[in-house]
Amino acid sequence: MKRHFPMAVWYGGGRTRATMVRHPWPGAADEWRRDLANIKECGFNTVRCWVDWAASEPRPGAYRFDAQDLVMDLAREMGLQVIIQLYLDSAPDWLLDEFPDSAYVSQGGDRIISQGSPGYCYDHPGVRRKAEEFMTALAAHVKDREEFFGWDLWSEPHVVQWAYFDYLPQPAVFCYCHYTVRRFREWLKAKYGTIDALNEAWYRTFSSWDVVDAPRFISLMTYTDFIDWQEFILDKIAEDLAWRARTVKAVDPGHVVTSHSDIPCIMTLPMLGQGAPDDWRMAKVVDIWGTSFYPKHVGAKETNDPSLRSAMLCSTRSACASVGSPFWLGELQGGHGYVGSFAINATAQDEAEWTWQPISHGAKGLCFYAWYPMTRGYESAGFGLADLDGIPSERAKVAGAAAKVVSANMDLFLNAKPPKADVAILYNVFANIMWTAMREKSTYIPSRSLAGAYRPLFEENIPADYVHVEEIEAGALARYKVLYMPFSLMITRKAAQRIAGFVRDGGTVVAEARTGWNDEVGVCGEAVPGFGLAQVFGCREVGARKVDDVVKLVVTATLDRVPCVRCGDELGGYGIRQVLEVTEPTAEVVATFDDGTPAVVANRYGKGLAVLAGTFLSFAYETRRHAGTGRFLASFARSADVARPVIVEAAAPGGTVEARVLQAGLGTSDERQLLFVFNHSAEPLDARFLVALGGSGGGDGAGGGRGGRDAGGPGSGNEADEAASATSGAGAAGATGAGAAISASAEDLVTSEKVDVTVRDGRAELKKRLGGGEIWVVKIAVG
Repeated sequence: MKRHFPMAVWYGGGRTRATMVRHPWPGAADEWRRDLANIKECGFNTVRCWVDWAASEPRPGAYRFDAQDLVMDLAREMGLQVIIQLYLDSAPDWLLDEFPDSAYVSQGGDRIISQGSPGYCYDHPGVRRKAEEFMTALAAHVKDREEFFGWDLWSEPHVVQWAYFDYLPQPAVFCYCHYTVRRFREWLKAKYGTIDALNEAWYRTFSSWDVVDAPRFISLMTYTDFIDWQEFILDKIAEDLAWRARTVKAVDPGHVVTSHSDIPCIMTLPMLGQGAPDDWRMAKVVDIWGTSFYPKHVGAKETNDPSLRSAMLCSTRSACASVGSPFWLGELQGGHGYVGSFAINATAQDEAEWTWQPISHGAKGLCFYAWYPMTRGYESAGFGLADLDGIPSERAKVAGAAAKVVSANMDLFLNAKPPKADVAILYNVFANIMWTAMREKSTYIPSRSLAGAYRPLFEENIPADYVHVEEIEAGALARYKVLYMPFSLMITRKAAQRIAGFVRDGGTVVAEARTGWNDEVGVCGEAVPGFGLAQVFGCREVGARKVDDVVKLVVTATLDRVPCVRCGDELGGYGIRQVLEVTEPTAEVVATFDDGTPAVVANRYGKGLAVLAGTFLSFAYETRRHAGTGRFLASFARSADVARPVIVEAAAPGGTVEARVLQAGLGTSDERQLLFVFNHSAEPLDARFLVALGGSGGGDGAGGGRGGRDAGGPGSGNEADEAASATSGAGAAGATGAGAAISASAEDLVTSEKVDVTVRDGRAELKKRLGGGEIWVVKIAVG
């Protein structure tokens, strides 16, 4: 496979918007050549065109790839690589003529006749066969082209997509056609083995597999069937992507196959949008998995927040890292957010941040959506890097300038990887499944809980990974020192055992309200938290009530192992107020609600520490930003002496200066690091950066004291003490060898100017007066 870092622009030939294709007309070559010349001149190295099944096979077996051929011919002339986006969902109408029973069917029995989308059900054997024939013909057509880089086989996967079924009861759930129900039965057979085992699990009396139907609603007594249906949908979407990959790879094994979600799964529910994928499952079946990234789409007030953007990037990276593969952005917003009547401008400053922040997380490709604004449909006039007349905007120039830097240093950007994290945040897909099974339709509490656990770490510039519950079952916690469990209403019994072992062996766990309420089949244990976790946390629930407002807590005790938890600090929770009873002599109440009842309990279990809050602290911090809550949550990572690859000192609130590094050749004579700095303030400020060299990155050395948070931030005390703690911590890391002399040089990759750097105690020290909104990209060479 080619070694290439695509800095790509979506372009399908002229002003035609994806997923539509317009084949060349007289004079098209001149117009398209002009567009590609503009793309090249801006600095991009790749174009991403698309293939729409309906336009490319208008009659059975009659293939037309004229538009793609011309784009590829012209790209080769310009020295551009090409990615092909496959759209099977825009399926030809003749499929319904050949296969009248191939329509998608909703839970209410409504047949969906495609109107350009969403196509027809791939569980129908005839539709699947025709799709395989089309993919095979396309792969054979392009595989030998020198400018061809690779495939994206499915844009923003769902069971059905690109259509809005507003006339159906919401959420509209698919697919209940005969063929998908039959496939579900086979999935159930693989899970349960016998019809008797299924009957016991579902509390049913089916006489045979032939009468088992897919659940369409939730019953009062049990929702095990609905849990199974949701997990089946997750597996189905992943298996359908694997089918596409196998089909293309059978003809074209030499090119990379990728796909990307519409939004990272930490922000969704499995039933959302007619079936949403699990990033960890999807990453297993393609060479590169990715996400779309639209910070100013709908709801831009939150999604353009630097910490929330970072959390989404972190989760996608984590999913791919779990299988040892890279991640990229299949779509990156290139223009104004126009969606229906919603509208918000995108600026050149936005585009610069949206470009460099994913790269700083280790993304190995960006695909800007799109060159031209959308010319038709629900998003018309939105999302273009160029203006409607094809003239490059300032956004295009800014993104293209970054692309030039990446292309000029491509080997370094391809080789450099994020540093190891010592902190994990649990992504518990089963909790999200249970949330839906409890008739909850909003993603807001689960998603903002997951984002809120990340925010205090973002503000400290502490690396973290999101870890899937199935990774925990497989023993992944051995890599970490701290685990946050912000939304874990449901937990598998095996994961609960692993978490208990993690704490017993010295790890720290911080969990929140109603953790371990149900197991993976929807059954309560002997206590809440269940499945042995009550012993781990040293407490149990004896009551709970829903609260639709902020819940006030006060810290009433300090912890020897976490001295930065300060008595008298006020915290904010949300959503639920759990009544906790201490059950173990090793446990103590750390914080109380305003009525004096226990709100947070900490238990010394084995060699470790387990903390349970009886409310949603992470959600409250994400949505309310109460400084005490953020300081409290971050204190457990700081006290565990977790890795700090880069320490920031700046007289600004935490999160104002975002700094992260990518590392290559760590600990060798060819060590190189990339330092990315973002000033998220409109005001200039002075900052100092201490970058760990040779893999030294160990904690801030404060031993749970006051060092670590950026000076002047919500968690800071005296600024001089903060700086001293950070510096002494760098020396304490000492992984570069006792007395080893290290030298380093640094260069601003954007300006090519030399940057002053000194090395002390295993860390490179750099200083910078950052302009308002400035982004600083520096290469540090060791030796």
